[in-house]
Amino acid sequence: MNTGIKSFFTLLICMIAGLAIAGSPDITISNAGQKSFTVNMETVHSQVIYVKITDDNGVTLLNDRVKNQESFARKYNLVNLPAGEYTLSVETGAKTYLQPIVVGDKDLTIPKEDMMSVFSPAVRLNQDKLDFTLLCLHDAAVTIEIYDADGNVDYSGTTQERGSVQKRFDISNLTAGKYTVMTTVQGPTFTKVYDNKFVVTPSLASN
Repeated sequence: MNTGIKSFFTLLICMIAGLAIAGSPDITISNAGQKSFTVNMETVHSQVIYVKITDDNGVTLLNDRVKNQESFARKYNLVNLPAGEYTLSVETGAKTYLQPIVVGDKDLTIPKEDMMSVFSPAVRLNQDKLDFTLLCLHDAAVTIEIYDADGNVDYSGTTQERGSVQKRFDISNLTAGKYTVMTTVQGPTFTKVYDNKFVVTPSLASN
């Protein structure tokens, strides 16, 4: 899709305070008629929530940042988007909800059975080891790459997982400096990338 569509993307925001419906799920995504939908959350467990919409090429068309809300509802109007398949991403701290949205000529469809949730990986230093934990609730290919500050790859591996991914890396042979753990979770209808940083101190480094 032409990235110029961003400038024509219209967003209708309706802030609604005090949403608290007992027994309802953490998030509700509903068709609001024509080419619009609403995102409702009864309880916000994070100080900042990111709402994104990407096209089938991974181009971000909307990046909405919501701060300091105990609960909220927002309505998004996709009237200026052409027909096609898009992904709604709602990131709430340690958890990200991913919902495919199919936009037609005059309306849109939300296949709720295809909504998935992905948990952020936990990356912790343990003396001269690096512990990695990721919870996968769906079948997904998980790629883990470790880069140094110059972009050199120190580790790269892919595994097909469902459940808990737990790995321990020996970092005693790494030189002192800043490193990045890049985690890509590739599901049947989504791709989610996480970027975690860690620092190897001289006391941990091999030289």
